[in-house]
Amino acid sequence: MLIDFHVHVFPEKIAKQTFEVLENNIRRAYKLEPERCFSGTVDGLKELMAKTGVDLSVIMPIATKPTQYKSINKYAEEITDGKSIISFASVHPYQDNVEETLCDIVSSRFKGIKLHPDYQSVYADDEKFIALVKSATEKGLYVTTHAGQDVGVIPPYRSTAVHLRAMLKNVDSSRVILAHMGAFDEWDEAERLAKDFDAYFDISVVSSFIDKDQYRRIIDKRGVEKILFGSDAPWENPADTLKFLKASGISDEEFELITHKNAEKILFS
Repeated sequence: MLIDFHVHVFPEKIAKQTFEVLENNIRRAYKLEPERCFSGTVDGLKELMAKTGVDLSVIMPIATKPTQYKSINKYAEEITDGKSIISFASVHPYQDNVEETLCDIVSSRFKGIKLHPDYQSVYADDEKFIALVKSATEKGLYVTTHAGQDVGVIPPYRSTAVHLRAMLKNVDSSRVILAHMGAFDEWDEAERLAKDFDAYFDISVVSSFIDKDQYRRIIDKRGVEKILFGSDAPWENPADTLKFLKASGISDEEFELITHKNAEKILFS
């Protein structure tokens, strides 16, 4: 069983244009030439899953504007089949009806929400962001947030380890999932976060940027029971994520936890 806990898709009619904008942002901000591993649509994702052996993909949508949450969460519900695709919902910290929306998300049986401070124009230690995470976790939801720098964003970054640390001190960190190994491109700080808080870390799209030894140290400091396999597809092919994970020297038991058992506890309990 292989569960990819960090994937992005968009509706067919906007996927091509949306990803072209994101690719141009990456070229401008990080001077990288992005290579998508699939089209960014649900059909394209299912083709990728068949090629790479992924059994279940967890979609991470982001409400980049306060007005977007309804359409995004409606689409998230539509594409969730509970077997091969499960989507999180999203909320914008500055929308007027955060509490009502969170209650609706719980009623709709979503397991969690995805946030991205840089794309939502809010710092991770902003009082509204903290209030949103606090309320969501108190309602039993998991909260995945972008963590660290972002290759598609020109600084200042809004979810650096410093911002995340201030936020985590004020919420139930055990229900927070820090993407990109805890703090993308801030690996020493990620090690400290791994030691100091009970958050989950996903391993998405870090394999080309992190030293293998430090990658393994972060896993060990956080504990394999709090590590989630994730690729950030289409930005990284899950086959490459898996290859890098296997090269870290983890045991068979650790592999099972990271690639599906930890995710199953979140998704099906």
